[in-house]
Amino acid sequence: MVCSCEYNSALPPGLTNMLDHYHPSDYKDRPVALLTYSMGPYGGARIQPNLKAHVTELGMVPVPAIGNLIKVQTLFDEEGNMTDDRAIASMMKQAKELKWYAEGTEELQKKVRPVPVPPPRE
Repeated sequence: MVCSCEYNSALPPGLTNMLDHYHPSDYKDRPVALLTYSMGPYGGARIQPNLKAHVTELGMVPVPAIGNLIKVQTLFDEEGNMTDDRAIASMMKQAKELKWYAEGTEELQKKVRPVPVPPPRE
């Protein structure tokens, strides 16, 4: 799962730097759930397309469920527990889809690997 804030209507430079640090073969055919958040009313929705494009270019397979947390500062209690039922349901849906895709991908890779993946760079 990739979780990201919205940084001036763009992906945070630290996130893209971290993702780009590894070779694309490390990400090849790995399912990924995308969760974005912001303190505003859009929950990082403005960066979802860019984040999806970025991880897809690296070889990951984004799951269909989109997660975005709006007004993230209101979703937690004083102990840090999430209290918003909509947000919890959204994240649970993403987690279930990610698990389903991960298990399916694992089974496919055991049977056949359509495109050989080069070993990671040293």
